[in-house]
Amino acid sequence: MSLPLTTSKDIGMRKDLVRLRMEMHRQQLLYNAQPLSHPFQLVRNMASRRSASSSSGSGSGKTPLMIAATIGLSLFGRRLGRVGRLAKLALAVYPLVKGGKMLAQKR
Repeated sequence: MSLPLTTSKDIGMRKDLVRLRMEMHRQQLLYNAQPLSHPFQLVRNMASRRSASSSSGSGSGKTPLMIAATIGLSLFGRRLGRVGRLAKLALAVYPLVKGGKMLAQKR
């Protein structure tokens, strides 16, 4: 007679390990799905951070209009051809120009 390869203790430990892994995956899914399930809360948080940063004097240049323009150009930029390329360049340079203006105003 040969002994079994796995004991009931080993099987119980494996089951516990699988349960812990499943719980970890469930928690990760909930965490990653939270911004998708509450988009208005995400926008509200972005707006509150924007107002807090602009009141402290360090503007990030990520206004809602800039974000919308970036998304629009990423979707339709190729169709616009040369104008789309120029608009992408303008979006890339805008934060630098805005930062220069803010430095000039502080002096």
